[in-house]
Amino acid sequence: MEIACVMVPEAALEAVAGERKSSPEDVWEEELRRLEGIGAALESERPGEAFFAVDGLRGIYGGERSGVVQAARRAAGTAARVGVAPTRFAAFAATRSGAEVVSAEDLDEFLAHLSVSSLLPRLGLGELEAGSFVETLRRLGIGSLGTLAELAPGRVADRFGPPGLAALRIARGEEPPLRPRRPHEDLAAEIELPEGTAGSLLERALELLIDRFLAAPQRKGRTVLALRFGATLGDDGGSWSVEQGLGRPTASACSLRTVLAPRLEALPAPASMLRLRAIALGPPVGDQLELSVRGSEQRRHRLGEAVREVRSAQGAEALLKVLPVDPASRVPERRAVLTPFRP
Repeated sequence: MEIACVMVPEAALEAVAGERKSSPEDVWEEELRRLEGIGAALESERPGEAFFAVDGLRGIYGGERSGVVQAARRAAGTAARVGVAPTRFAAFAATRSGAEVVSAEDLDEFLAHLSVSSLLPRLGLGELEAGSFVETLRRLGIGSLGTLAELAPGRVADRFGPPGLAALRIARGEEPPLRPRRPHEDLAAEIELPEGTAGSLLERALELLIDRFLAAPQRKGRTVLALRFGATLGDDGGSWSVEQGLGRPTASACSLRTVLAPRLEALPAPASMLRLRAIALGPPVGDQLELSVRGSEQRRHRLGEAVREVRSAQGAEALLKVLPVDPASRVPERRAVLTPFRP
């Protein structure tokens, strides 16, 4: 089995994000979806880095590894680097070193010559803890992965614990299978803010953003498990974003407002745009069985069904309501806005 690593430098992601006035995370999400478009099942735990199995794609791209690599480069853009090796770590190291391809026959020799410092980004430790671990290895005369691979697991576990065993497995070319993410449709919404939006007006803008987000046809009635809440800051195009887990699946506008409104206080500067993107979706909202249904609840249920039918036929903007924003404003356009209607 061969694994490809696609790597895009952080500076390149930030440069594109600046041009588009978005966040590096959003830019990387677009990169991932282009790569998924070539058929790759991706594992990606951090922006700028993704892995996928090459073997299953050979038949699509001429039966050769080179065809898969070229397709990945075209999808990821000119700033991307691609390396291929039998393990995740070897592919990562090949991409960084420029080796590009490491065969199964050359794997042991390739890993043996790598410095233990190459383990730093792969141990799942904090920066200081990982640095201390590598420095301790060097002081003990273990400067390469080849030397580390020769040690007995018992001695490594006794001296370094779980991080040491993880490093030993990497040095020996032993890794668990890839854990590909589940591809999902792009569910996102954004709203531009007039200059000087703050306080209660900013909360109203968030309410409008959530209404647009939940009314998007791409949601298809599904619940939301996790979100990325972001903003474009001021006129300089800087960006800010934060990921927010919801604890349990929800499609309630009230619940989303309760969770996201406190995040507005963390904005480092006035925002010119707010964005909301789903990063994990749950199952569709299920109907709850009730022993008795009062008239008002039954009417609300039927109204909700009618709204979904109209939107499926006419689009998300087919049914709107008036949302008061700044009733005292002298500018008519700022007194109220239209937002998707939710029963």
